[in-house]
Amino acid sequence: MKTEEIFFIVRIEVETNHHNVNIALEEMEKKSRFLMTDTPNVRVTTAEILTTKTRNKK
Repeated sequence: MKTEEIFFIVRIEVETNHHNVNIALEEMEKKSRFLMTDTPNVRVTTAEILTTKTRNKK
């Protein structure tokens, strides 16, 4: 089986009750899940989710 590295770019828009976007991001990093599963021809060996924040333009 050949090993490849694939990058996914995902944009997620959220609504939050937190007044600080850092707290919302921290909560999502700890409690949310993004699941990539094996398929018949692909075995997921490692995955890493990189998080960042953007601020709404005023």
